Amino acid sequence: MDKSIMKSRFNFDKELIIMLLLVAIVLFIYFFVINQRAFLNVFYLPVLLGAYFFGKRYAVVSAVFSVVAVCLMAYVFPRSFVAGSGENAEFYKWLDLITWGIFLIFTGYCMGLLYEKKEQSQKQLQKTYSGIIEMLSLVIESADNYTQSHSHRVSIIARMIAQKMKLNQLDVENIRIAALLHDLGKVGVSESVLQKVTALTSQERSHLRRHTLLAVNMLEPLGETVGDILPIILHHHEKYDGSGYYKAAQEDIPLGARIIAVADVYDALTTDRPYRKAFTSLQAKQEILANSGTHFDPQVVKAFSEIFPFLETENYLSSAAV
Repeated sequence: MDKSIMKSRFNFDKELIIMLLLVAIVLFIYFFVINQRAFLNVFYLPVLLGAYFFGKRYAVVSAVFSVVAVCLMAYVFPRSFVAGSGENAEFYKWLDLITWGIFLIFTGYCMGLLYEKKEQSQKQLQKTYSGIIEMLSLVIESADNYTQSHSHRVSIIARMIAQKMKLNQLDVENIRIAALLHDLGKVGVSESVLQKVTALTSQERSHLRRHTLLAVNMLEPLGETVGDILPIILHHHEKYDGSGYYKAAQEDIPLGARIIAVADVYDALTTDRPYRKAFTSLQAKQEILANSGTHFDPQVVKAFSEIFPFLETENYLSSAAV
């Protein structure tokens, strides 16, 4: 059987088991509650949790399981859920239970439907966001002819380092996107500075350093969507010892920025520039290792060293494509 299918079925079973266990816990507590009719409302808890975390299917299954379990208990223990006495007490008991059950299932269905609508909207927003990011990355590449595809390569290397460090999927994606956009501010830097062959003057260096802040200012109007990547972009030229652009050091530098710093320097060193020829991959690695603990985070350098054999094959762009 295909591994992806097996994994999907396992996840479905795991999530379903969680929801049914919640219902079972509620049923267990039921035996210790005096006001059993009032306690019926507690069954909304696993149904709402199922809807919020897993969607419509799990919410409805939890609701149906709850209704069946409660009705079964009401049948096996006739005195359960009875309010008052009289010849119509049994009728009203079942009428209340059926009404409660219908509302429970309907609530689970509606809440699950809202959850799925929200998920669809988020996916559509993410798709639009990704499209904007890709277009912006093309703008970056066109800003400097000497660094064509630089941001794309840095994003791949940064993602590989982040994955090697076992960061969660969201953090890895934020780092990848930040790497794609880390040089966005260069569109506001003079072309004469970007392509200068000789050493930059202090004024030109100051002008170039503004590109991280320019990138943040350009992205801020996008709002909360890019909130997590702005600090990474702003600080990707920091040095671990505090001698970078904004003098942040060690843990004060966002981890994503520390990762991009290594990926950025490696790709820059292995690419021809107007003022020098490209380093070999091994020379670039030695340069990064030599600056571990000063310019670069030692833990990031360690992860970089572990993925280096793959980078050295020069096929990582095709086999690790974004």
